[in-house]
Amino acid sequence: NVNISIKVKNGYATEIKGGALAKKLTKQLDEVGRDARNIAEFGIGTNDSAKLSGILLEDEKVLGTIHIALGNNVSMGGNVNVPLHLDGVIKKPTVYLDGKLLMEDGTLLM
Repeated sequence: NVNISIKVKNGYATEIKGGALAKKLTKQLDEVGRDARNIAEFGIGTNDSAKLSGILLEDEKVLGTIHIALGNNVSMGGNVNVPLHLDGVIKKPTVYLDGKLLMEDGTLLM
């Protein structure tokens, strides 16, 4: 498990921190350009029957997780067409929305 922090502003990942993994991700995104940092997807896992299995379509729904994708969003009706679409599932995330705490350690605070 690696802690990673992604700051999002105006729909783009503007800051990525978290050691070697963050550096590798930043390098990969920078090789493609600004639109690789586009937030193509963001979801909050709410299914208490779903289990982390290594199969993204189930993993992204697990209760206490978030799912984020960067880059291309054309297949979802978006207009960012870059040769990169990276998905990730984060366990026990802490999420702020417009400066307000939305989720803490995987618990939705609504």
